Amino acid sequence: MRDDSIDDPNAADEPPDPTAQPATPEAHGDPMAAAEDLRATGDSIRADVRRLASVEEVKRGLDAEDPQVDRLSDEAVGLADRIARQARAERQLSDELG
Repeated sequence: MRDDSIDDPNAADEPPDPTAQPATPEAHGDPMAAAEDLRATGDSIRADVRRLASVEEVKRGLDAEDPQVDRLSDEAVGLADRIARQARAERQLSDELG
């Protein structure tokens, strides 16, 4: 089954990457802010995992020579890298909460 939303540039925007910028100063020492950052990071990881699964499902239905495979593979690598960064940020936030 083909997911045309992957080819649609207007498909749902990617969730913000909480690791793109350093944690806000308010989060340091503020357990409520750190807990909210932890929840937001977890939500972002889950969204990226769902997107990665969707990309892999589409790739599975394509012929190996299909030019979309390279583009989708690049997207999958980018998502996996971002998931890893977010997981590290999540661990750091968790450590801050003690």
